[in-house]
Amino acid sequence: MYDDGRVFLVAGYWAKLKKSFSSASVYVIAETAAVASSLAKRCMPQFQPAGVMSLAEVRRYVAYMSRIASGDEVCLTQGGVARHPDGSVPIGQVFVVVGFSKTHSPDRDPIVNFVVAKSDVEAAVLQQASMPSLSVSGATSLDRLVALKSRMEHVATGETPALKEQGVIR
Repeated sequence: MYDDGRVFLVAGYWAKLKKSFSSASVYVIAETAAVASSLAKRCMPQFQPAGVMSLAEVRRYVAYMSRIASGDEVCLTQGGVARHPDGSVPIGQVFVVVGFSKTHSPDRDPIVNFVVAKSDVEAAVLQQASMPSLSVSGATSLDRLVALKSRMEHVATGETPALKEQGVIR
C-alpha cells in the first residue's frame, strides 16, 4: 500500500481543440504534489493540470466535514438549510469550497473553506459573498469526497491503476 501523502488526484483539462476544453482528472503516485502535476503533464501533453489533492488531504477534509455534518463543528451556513432535530445536516449539504485570492498571484496555495448549503452552486455563491476577494474554483460535497476517498484508497492499495513516478516506495 502506498502512503496516503503520495497518492494524488490531479485535476485539469484535456485540450482537445484550440478553444475546446473538457475537464478531467488522473490518479498519480508521486513523492510530492508538484511532481504529480508535472508527471501528469509530461505523460499526457494534451492534459493541462489545474489542481492537485493528496489522499491525506481528502481524509482530513472528510473528517472535518463529518464533524460539521454531525453538528460538532460550525461553519458558514446558508439560511433555510434543514437541520435534523439533533443538529446534524445531510452529508450532501456540507461543502468544501476552494478558491484563490484575487489580490495575490495565482501560484499561491488555494484558500479552503467549509460551507453548509443547499447545493454546490449556492455554497460557492455564499462563500464568494462572504469573501469578495476570493475567486472560487469549485465546491464539492461531503458525499462526493467520501466517494473520492474510497477511489483513492483503491489507488493506494494498487487495485486501481495510476501514473507512477519511478522510485516511489510502497
